[in-house]
Amino acid sequence: MDDTYIKDEMESDLGVAPTDLMVQVQVPETPRKRGRKRGSEIPGTPTPVKKTKATPEKGTPKKGATRPIPASFEEAGPEDRLLIQMKDKENKTWAEIREAWESLTGLQVGGSTLQVRYARLKANFFTWTAQDEASLLEAKKEIDEKMEQERWHRIADAIETKSGNKFPAAAVQKKFKELSKRSCTFASILREDDDA
Repeated sequence: MDDTYIKDEMESDLGVAPTDLMVQVQVPETPRKRGRKRGSEIPGTPTPVKKTKATPEKGTPKKGATRPIPASFEEAGPEDRLLIQMKDKENKTWAEIREAWESLTGLQVGGSTLQVRYARLKANFFTWTAQDEASLLEAKKEIDEKMEQERWHRIADAIETKSGNKFPAAAVQKKFKELSKRSCTFASILREDDDA
């Protein structure tokens, strides 16, 4: 059909020209995030300047901030030495330690801040000998082996719970390795097909 035919038909049926029926629709603008125009968008308005926070002098800790953790007891300040003494030697409560810390430093600290600091101090202050390091590596290896065995026993128990079939831990471990190898091979075949 021809557009002129449709216009003529509408005019004859309704007695109104199609252009008279057209309504101008004004689409609203999507509001800005804060619903206001920026100063730079309004002519003659200066752009607002963002307020900056006053920074404390260099070396001055921020409110509630603690000092860096020292690497050794010799580097520790009086507040850290007090913390170690009150916890290790005097066996004081954390509330008592916090009160003494705040009066010494003038800083207020959160609930677990000093407990975490104490643990980190103790970890930094411990001295390791060559024999201790060797013992650490040996103990880690032994524990890892025991945990690996325990892991496969637990997996075998879980399989028995789920399916009712009982398998030895060594068989479960062997089958898992086979399945892993098979899935890796299958995945590489799929990758080759995708590359081709």
